[in-house]
Formats: sequence, structure tokens, C-alpha cells
Amino acid sequence: MTVTPFIVKLLTGALPLFGSGLSNKQTHGNLDSSSWQNLPKFLPGSPLIHGYPWGLLQYKPDIVNEPLPNTGVTRRYNFEITPGKLSPDGYEKEMLLINGQYPGPLIEANWGDWIEITVTNSLESINEGTAMHWHGLRQYQTQFADGVPGVGQCPIAPGSNHTYRFRADHVGSSWYHSHYSAQLSSGLVGPMVFYGPRSVPYDIDLGPVLLSDWFHPYYETLVAGIVGNGTNFKPAFSNNNLINGKMNYDCSLVRDGTPCVSNAGVSKFQFKRGKDHLLRVVNTGSAGLQFFTIDEHEMTVISNDYIPIKPYKTNSLTLGVGQRSDVIVHGKTGVDANRAYWMRSNLSVNCALTMQPHGLAAIYYDEEDFAANKIPKSKPGPLINAKMPCQNAPLNTTIPITRIPAPPADKVVTIQVLDHLNATGHPEYLLNNQTGRVNYNKPLLRFAKQANFTELSNPEWNVLNTGDSKVVRLVWENRKVDPSDPNFFNLTFAHPMHLHGHDYQVLSFGPGEWDGTIINGANPMRRDTAILPPNGHLVMQFTTDNPGIWPVHCHVAWHVSAGFLMEILERPQELAKQRNVEKALSETCVAWDRWSNQNVVDQIDSGLRRFMERP
Repeated sequence: MTVTPFIVKLLTGALPLFGSGLSNKQTHGNLDSSSWQNLPKFLPGSPLIHGYPWGLLQYKPDIVNEPLPNTGVTRRYNFEITPGKLSPDGYEKEMLLINGQYPGPLIEANWGDWIEITVTNSLESINEGTAMHWHGLRQYQTQFADGVPGVGQCPIAPGSNHTYRFRADHVGSSWYHSHYSAQLSSGLVGPMVFYGPRSVPYDIDLGPVLLSDWFHPYYETLVAGIVGNGTNFKPAFSNNNLINGKMNYDCSLVRDGTPCVSNAGVSKFQFKRGKDHLLRVVNTGSAGLQFFTIDEHEMTVISNDYIPIKPYKTNSLTLGVGQRSDVIVHGKTGVDANRAYWMRSNLSVNCALTMQPHGLAAIYYDEEDFAANKIPKSKPGPLINAKMPCQNAPLNTTIPITRIPAPPADKVVTIQVLDHLNATGHPEYLLNNQTGRVNYNKPLLRFAKQANFTELSNPEWNVLNTGDSKVVRLVWENRKVDPSDPNFFNLTFAHPMHLHGHDYQVLSFGPGEWDGTIINGANPMRRDTAILPPNGHLVMQFTTDNPGIWPVHCHVAWHVSAGFLMEILERPQELAKQRNVEKALSETCVAWDRWSNQNVVDQIDSGLRRFMERP
């Protein structure tokens, strides 16, 4: 794909009034994303030991539960979910907002802090439930705070609220998002930063850099088209690509009369000459694989998905939906620091459906250039067309600092993924010939707590019981189906595979079937999200040290809508001993049952999403 004429105009300065067409209020609502920059070393509020809230404790995340600092602090937030209209890229669209803003507020905490977030559902006018997931946390003994409706809670009913309470059990960068249908694609996302010991020194924490493929239709319209059949089927092409919730859009493409301004503006970052800047890069999108670069700057990658790694240098990052990388960028000096530069994120044109793949933000060294919205003239790297493989960086380049060898697995499950048309002509994903569903009125955690294995054996719940196993290995095979099959739908896609409650070891990924080779078995990469490539394999392994029932699913919103999910039932005999489970479930389920008895929950999709059934 070549650069569109509109982007050429933007890059060359031919677009008038660069970055001044809309106010921040019109694009972001109540958010000023510049407040995310220049973050502190830690938050005040707890006693300091040797100068830090975590004292001398070192952050060494592993697959067994490490001691957390006892800071004695609870960080409290209030989120109100409302419908609204904003124009993040100049095109005004119906959105779902958190506290009247997009993206949502930055959640900050020190390692070991407790966090309480009260979410109020003020969506009475549009009759929608909601729920919030805090991506990548272990949620040890707090699975009911993981935020997955139909698994660890019922949805938060319109007009009610729910308080999530959990620990900051990791250090680094992540995000939160709605786990109710595909609400995240209509705005319910935001960044999380947890401060703790640094694996590599740096000078300036420039905070979150959120990358988001952007869809102008409301999420229900998108999902209805994707899971439709026959002439009702409509694939979802992203309209744009945002960095920290901003980008320009070519409004000459608008045909329906929707208000649109072509020069809405891009996000801006202030660099300092000769300083080391930390960027917390997160793919908060709905579907697209992102390639992130900074013109004429090299990046040093120091962490992936909360896991500190041995630093390595690169000119580009590959991030599937849900993945994160912390990178350090050294500031220019001399005459090179008298210029402005483009930050870019390009949606893959091989592994995503997109009409405009190029995301841009501006980097300034000079404060006057920053204030004047000076147009960068920097040269891009080789990824301007984003024609790269649909997979992460090679596993031998990403080595965790904390060494944990891959133990032998006592349970190995091979899962064949098929993209399929069912008997009624609707697309669905089959995992070993079974699609996945949940019922919002019947959270699976309740059945797991009760040891109700009869209910959990319902094939639609797609539960994998790990039993007494200590180490589980999942071998994912992304198969290319036979085009002669009358139910053949299409070729395979890339799938960012997310396992809740765990940092799993990534033993292998690549084309074709797994040949049994473990990459860097002495210390394999650990993540909570890794890409299963098209027509290829992904091997993930985890230790069953976190009793619960944990979703594992593709993080492409539409793929989950088509049933791409399983549930991992882990150490159920210990789960039965956990306290506060029923109390936490009742806090959402009583209100949801009352509401859903009087309101039909349409079955527009299948997965961690909506399922029409009355209690």
C-alpha cells in the first residue's frame, strides 16, 4: 500500500492550519494527554524505605507469586461511563466515554499498592451494560476483580456501580478496557502505569503512547456486520490510526453529512537534548497489528508486557492488540536537535483491514516549535508501507532479565484454530471444533467456586480443566482450511493471544506446525499476550499457581465476538477455599439479573460478549 494523497499533504505541509482545526475539548473531551508526560519516579503517600516505597525489594516477575511490597496505600479512582460525541480524528462519532474523555484517565500506582476503582454505568439512555478489565494483572485471589462479564462477574447494569479492588502486582505499562462486547472500539480504553524498581536508568518518563486503529461506526454496527451472514456480512475496515487518541482525517471521504474537520491535530511530545526518554508504547486498538517507529531515532527496548528484558536496540516495534513495550529513546544533540521529527505507527497491511494505516505524532526539541505546531520534515524508516511479517520480534532477541528455565509440561494440549461458516452461514471460530460462549447471568467463577463440574462441562463454555497439572503447555495451530469445504470462510489471520492471570512462557512461534523446538529453553520470553501468526503456530506454557477460571482468547475484538475463546480452570480444589467470591459476584449479579429480567440483551455476538438468555 502506498501513502495516501492526504497523508502526503500532511507530511509535506500542504495541509493548511496543521494541528489547529479542533480544540482539545472537541477531540479528547476532558482529557489533556500532555499531563501524561514527565511522570514521577513514584507516587507519594507511603513511607519511604531507603528512599523508595518498595524499599530494597527487587522486581523479579516470575511464574510463581513473588512477595509484593506492603505500602499500606490504596489508590482510589471514580469512573463514570456515559455516551457522548467526540472527534478524535476530526470525524464526529458516537462514543462511550470515561469521565467525559477519550482515552480514559491514567491509572497510577506504586508496586504493591491496592487500587480501588468505582465504575458507574450511566448508559441508561442506550440500555447497555459494561465491565472493565485491567489488562495483564495476575489478580491473585482477586479474580472477581478481573473484569470479565460471564466469567468473574456479571456486567454492571445501567444505573448501578461496582468497585474493583486489586493489587498493583506488576511494574511497568499496561492499559484497561471494557470487556463487554466490543465497547473498547467505541472509546472505553485507558492507560495504566505502575512505578517500581527500574531495570535500566533513564532521565525522563514521557508516559503512555497509545496506538489505536480507529473505526468511525459505533461498535454494535461493526460487530453486527462481522458476525452477520450472507449479504448481512460486512468486514470491519479501520478508518484511521491514532496515537494517544489523535490524528487527522481526510474529510473529503465523508459522504453521510457527519461533521468533520480534516486538520483536527496530532499528539505532540517534548524531547530534551541529550536526555534518555522512556516511552510506554501500548497497542490499545481493536484489531490491527502496529509497527511503531520514530524517524531518525533508535529505540532501546527494555520491557515487554511487564517483563524486563535484556536491552536491545531496534528501529521498529511490532505490537499486536494488548501488547506493550517500554523503550528508551536518546535525545538528539547539536544541529539535529533543532528539528522536529515524526513519530509513526503503521497498521500492517498484511495482517489488518484498514483504509488509512498511517498514524502520526510530532516530536519537538524546541519549545517554540512545540507551541507553533511546526511540521516535521524528518525522513521515515523502511516501514512506511508496513509490509512486515505478522508476528513479534524473534524470540532469541527478547531475553528476560530474571532467568526462569522452561520446565517439562505435565499437560500438553494442542488446539487447532479454524475460521468457519456455521450451518446458518454465520462466521465463527472453532477451537478443536468448539466455539466459545459465556452467559452474562451465569459467571463461570461461581460454578468453579461451587465445584459444579456438571455445569462447567457445558461444551459452549469451552472450559479446559487443568486438574492436578503443575505445568500446562498449549500448542496453538492456526490452520488454513480447505477451500473446497462448503463452509470455508477465508484464510487465517494473525491472532494476539492473551491469557488472563498469568505471564506465560513463549516457547515457540512461526510458520506451519510446531516441530518441538523450544526457543531459548533456558530462559524463554514471558508475556501475557503473544501473536499466533497466520498459517502458523504459537506455543505457550504456564505454571498453575493462580487458582481460578481464566479466559484465554484472541484479542482482536471481532474474533472474540465470533467465539475465539477458552476458559482455563486452574486448581479448582483450592479455588473452593477462596473467600469473598460470592460476595463480589453478588455485587454485580443482583442488579444485572434485575435489569436483564426487564430488558432483552440482544445476541449480536457470541463470546466474552453478549449471549441472550434470561436467568
